[in-house]
Amino acid sequence: MTDEKLISLVASLAVERRKTEKMFRETSRQMKETKQQIKETGLQIKETDRQMKETDKRIEKRFKRLDEQLGYYGRSLGDVVELILVPGICEKMNACGHNFTKIGPNKILDRENKRTLTEIDLLLENGEESMAVEIKTDLSVKWVNKHLERLKLLRKHENITGLRGKTLYGAAAGISIDSEARDLALENGMYVIRMIEDEERLEVFVPPRGYIGRW
Repeated sequence: MTDEKLISLVASLAVERRKTEKMFRETSRQMKETKQQIKETGLQIKETDRQMKETDKRIEKRFKRLDEQLGYYGRSLGDVVELILVPGICEKMNACGHNFTKIGPNKILDRENKRTLTEIDLLLENGEESMAVEIKTDLSVKWVNKHLERLKLLRKHENITGLRGKTLYGAAAGISIDSEARDLALENGMYVIRMIEDEERLEVFVPPRGYIGRW
């Protein structure tokens, strides 16, 4: 090999070496960037996971609160009606001068065309008189007015409701009773019944003597 060829070979090898070193440096830089991206991605994943866990906790908390609310407005009313109102209402009303012997919960009355006329939460009966009872967790003026309209409707359609020849009375029962609702009901001759859950008893407000409504 001549000197010229040797010099050319060395120069060529030097060029290739520089290219190889440059390639290694670039590869090393890319690997560092990749590691940094992986690290940042890992941090993002951890942050996302943390946020999701916090969101899950908030959702779980909201559902728990909703379950508690639904438990009160669902089970509580149903349980109180079943355990306190139904067993005790006839005795309470009979102590006010009535003589109810039958009680029917959730009575739905249909027209002749099978369309619903109205629905009565609780109906007390005997051969001569009936009492339609509206039941609400929170008894407000709105529900009292609705029940007053229902009583008129029951009398208007007495041939369907089976009230022909019977005296119809009205009552409104609630766990929580608005004072204006109570006064409105009493002024219109309705009994007002408060269901006292913790004491498992009924408190009855009776209209003034001579003002008991008859529909």
